[in-house]
Amino acid sequence: MKESEIRRTHYRLAARLRGNKLELDPEVRFRLQQAAYERIRAIRRRGGNADRTAFDESIEWERLGDFLLAAGAKPGAARAWREAILSCLDGTQYDYGRESFPCRVLRLRFFAVLDKALACCGGDPLLRSLVCDEPLIRAEYARMRPETVG
Repeated sequence: MKESEIRRTHYRLAARLRGNKLELDPEVRFRLQQAAYERIRAIRRRGGNADRTAFDESIEWERLGDFLLAAGAKPGAARAWREAILSCLDGTQYDYGRESFPCRVLRLRFFAVLDKALACCGGDPLLRSLVCDEPLIRAEYARMRPETVG
């Protein structure tokens, strides 16, 4: 008779739901964040068209912010969205008469991500300050307000 080998499998809880919040194991969350950072670094290394690189980088930062918000890390999400907003300013500047601005797609993305970030921050002054206290965001918002851009 053959002896059967008993296999012991160890499982570890990686995520759980508490109400409407997703709670991830810190190690799993760290690995997922590192994968997102690696995708962003790969986009930066790729180079090429500055507008395309800025757009792709902004998308990845926004995805990271969405992931962190779902994982319950609102400050991390606000920081990632801030980076997404700033990435929109890395594209080529085009001359529009009196001033130069990023391409239309990046300008629209700038305002869309900014609106999303401010909506998710709500009335929390700490989270809003993570996004709004960036001097470059304030300056570019004042310069590119929809009323002033043709």
